[in-house]
Amino acid sequence: MESTQNKAIEKVLSTILTEDTASELANLEGKALEETFECLYEQMDYQKLLPKEPTVSGVLQGLNDLVQAEFQERLSIEEYQEILYQQVELLASLLGLELEN
Repeated sequence: MESTQNKAIEKVLSTILTEDTASELANLEGKALEETFECLYEQMDYQKLLPKEPTVSGVLQGLNDLVQAEFQERLSIEEYQEILYQQVELLASLLGLELEN
């Protein structure tokens, strides 16, 4: 996994978990990552917290929130671009479009 992605995930997780736990989770790979995901998915299902399927309006609202957000910690331009790119890819997918590189 790309270290920029790991750092971005670690920053988000460190707002709700200890720094050590956030770092450990952000750097999971392979089977350990799969098993952790499955456990968390089951817990979210049990608590009825599973996210709804993404919608165009939901992604657009998320993008709008993102461009207006005031971050407590600074994100690098690469981290911010990665987040935006993921949202744009999701929006394109929902609209049935392919993005050009």
